[in-house]
Amino acid sequence: MILRRALLVGDIHTEAELLAQTLAYAAHVDRILAVGDVVDGPGDPLACIALLREHGADVVRGNHERWVVQGHPFEPFDYPADALAWFAALPATREYDTPTGRLLLGHGIGDNDMAKLTPDTSGYGLECLDVVWTHVRARKHRWLAGGHTHVPMVRTIDGITFVNPGTLVRSQEPGFMIADFERGTFERWTLLPRPTLAATLSP
Repeated sequence: MILRRALLVGDIHTEAELLAQTLAYAAHVDRILAVGDVVDGPGDPLACIALLREHGADVVRGNHERWVVQGHPFEPFDYPADALAWFAALPATREYDTPTGRLLLGHGIGDNDMAKLTPDTSGYGLECLDVVWTHVRARKHRWLAGGHTHVPMVRTIDGITFVNPGTLVRSQEPGFMIADFERGTFERWTLLPRPTLAATLSP
């Protein structure tokens, strides 16, 4: 299957109500892609897991899920066995074919779930971000989607576009993106006080 349109869900951090609002837009896309960090926040992680599973979302493992699996969660929570099994089964990355090139979905940058690239990363900070240049040299992917920074971004570096839908954390301008890989456009939607199309971005 060629992925033409996707709903990109950023770091969720237990915001079940805002996740439900986001998933209401799934009818307009081919797939739901979630960058991980479902857990650790003020809400109910189990409700978030249930929503993602109910909607058939493709989810990758964030650093917060990795910490749970490794036995040292950021926030204590009594996860049932099925939730722990779900965390353990999450892949670090997922790949897709799009009309304009290959897409790699991860949490940070590719399989590095702690790598941070923001719209302002420049100079020496960008030069030293080896994981970016590894992907640039490989020329395997046209698109890299991830999260981790909670900062929305569409940024092209040497022919690879890095996309970050932001976060659902309600104190950090929560929102999501609808990606059209055929047209190369990304709609950024904000969720509070109500879902609103904020901008259409392109590489």
